[in-house]
Amino acid sequence: MPRVKQTDKVFNSRGAFITATDTGVGKTVVTAALAVALRTGGYAVGVMKPIETGVRSSVDVKSDAARLRTAAGSSDTLTDMRPYAFRRPVAPMDAARLEKRAITLSIVLRAFRTVKLRHEILLVEGVGGVCVPITSSLDVSDLIHQMKLPAVVIGRVSLGGFNHALLTLGALRRRKIPVLALVLNRSLPARTETARAQERSTLYLLRELAGVPVIGPLPYCATLERNFQREVTKLAKTATITKLAKLILASGRGMISLRT
Repeated sequence: MPRVKQTDKVFNSRGAFITATDTGVGKTVVTAALAVALRTGGYAVGVMKPIETGVRSSVDVKSDAARLRTAAGSSDTLTDMRPYAFRRPVAPMDAARLEKRAITLSIVLRAFRTVKLRHEILLVEGVGGVCVPITSSLDVSDLIHQMKLPAVVIGRVSLGGFNHALLTLGALRRRKIPVLALVLNRSLPARTETARAQERSTLYLLRELAGVPVIGPLPYCATLERNFQREVTKLAKTATITKLAKLILASGRGMISLRT
């Protein structure tokens, strides 16, 4: 497994930006599980979902931001955690246009700085993948770069996951954004021997060629939607999430273990 290189000095904030190879891969699940693990380890954890689409109402308890807030035990307001929420489940740029609104980077960064100051560690969940447009001139990779947080990439372990992962890692490298790890997730169960063989192949090839630590895969959770907090609490205890938490702590101030 490749070693994590020391991150650029400008990317030394204690925390991480959790992005993914696609939408629906598991960003919220991993971010929530990380928040639980770090909180259990004694850290004051902040969470953000700066831009969220597909939000049914301002009090939607199943929204990503609301779920992250519960997992972290945060007292931050949803407005600080999520300065932009849109109803339509489409890319942020289009969602804003449909509501005749504009996303302003300075507003997002002001909320980011506010939440960051309140916590020891900050986990920021992105929207979609790194090339998803936020405005006509900004995408998610621009947001990561402005926040100066190292990235964690969530990817599929199933067939096709290899190509999606390398494309995402390549996009982040071009922006000189350090990547702490690629976390593989099972968003669907591997029911056949062929599917299981495809998973093994994806995992093996990525560990050989990704150039970053590849951890996982996380187990498939059939009851995740019905019992979100219970399932993420279980995931927080897995070796994958524990290792990821240690990588995030190590990237910030050289701390390599959770408090006991």
